[in-house]
Amino acid sequence: MRDMANVYEGPTDGRQSDDQYGPLSRFRPRYRALSDDEKLFHDDLKAHYAMIEHMADQLPPGRYKSLALTALEESCMWAVKALTDNIPSNKTDQDK
Repeated sequence: MRDMANVYEGPTDGRQSDDQYGPLSRFRPRYRALSDDEKLFHDDLKAHYAMIEHMADQLPPGRYKSLALTALEESCMWAVKALTDNIPSNKTDQDK
């Protein structure tokens, strides 16, 4: 198992539920708990985005580089939102 030193180990402060199957809301008043597999996938996903960011940082400065980095940030945001959706990843779209 990978080192998960960047994972907060303390008690939740009310924003995160300890229920993986909590009530549904697109506004997520409370974030559902992620499984260990989801946490590992999250870390791998972010590591790959960081690698692409490092590559993009080597592009010549200018508007296109800025647009590329902005699009990368947005893509990462949507990917994490998909992963951390209120529906656990082991359920299908039909189960929603």
